[in-house]
Amino acid sequence: MEKVRDKVYTVVLLTLSALILAIGVESVFNIEKVVTGGVTGIGILLQYLTRGQFGLTEGIPIWVTNLIFNIPLFISGFRVLPRDSMIKTVYTTIALSGFLAVLPEFDILTGDKPVNILVGGILFGVSYGIMFRLNASSGGADLLALIVNHFRRDISIPVILAIIDIGIVLAGAVVLGSDNLIYASIAIFVSTKVADRMVQGLRQGKMAYIISTKSEEIRTHIINGICRGVTLVDVRGGYLQQQRVMILSVLSSRQLVKLKDKIREIDENAFLIVGQITEVFGEGFTKIT
Repeated sequence: MEKVRDKVYTVVLLTLSALILAIGVESVFNIEKVVTGGVTGIGILLQYLTRGQFGLTEGIPIWVTNLIFNIPLFISGFRVLPRDSMIKTVYTTIALSGFLAVLPEFDILTGDKPVNILVGGILFGVSYGIMFRLNASSGGADLLALIVNHFRRDISIPVILAIIDIGIVLAGAVVLGSDNLIYASIAIFVSTKVADRMVQGLRQGKMAYIISTKSEEIRTHIINGICRGVTLVDVRGGYLQQQRVMILSVLSSRQLVKLKDKIREIDENAFLIVGQITEVFGEGFTKIT
């Protein structure tokens, strides 16, 4: 029953991400004629170039370009990526194409182009963040980013996506003018930051290193009051050569604030070092992925 619930949850989130991305494409970037990268960016560019050509009044629909360009990527993806990830990617791509085909343009523009680009970048970032958190993509450059990330785990998917998009954006700048390059760069920067934050942000934590003469009270509070684990390390001061116990504990940002208040109450002379941790997996945080 739990597996069924998880699958339904995944489908709902992927559908939502496809809807958000489609709104960003149709109601922001296509109207503003800004090529932001990805297959949808290619679709915007091709629609502009083919408008009035080949008997196509509005040009080649973006959803058609999205489907055609993804076929070879699907083939490659099924060879190197996990089957589960590819199934989710294929579903999201089809959902995105469907939304692009049927959704009308929503009136979300503000009349200020820079603001509109920021809105579009946020929409893209939220959409990408949801997909990447579920180890999926909307196909196209997103799928290519997943394939590259399969071989280079040290580079995050949003960063790879931004690199791939540069070539597409430059093509848009050649056709639509240098303004496109500026606006597209802003949109990509915003979407990358938002997506990266969504992918990494929920996994981040704080590492607290605490040395105090009242370490036992602090240890007890962390375990019983904050409900976090601790590690005790015997250390020796370099100046007075005194033996002390150092407490190590991984906390969320909110828990760190509570701990600092409590340490101030227990021992205002305690020595506290706080470090930023990029990712935290395990009990009390996110599952190892």
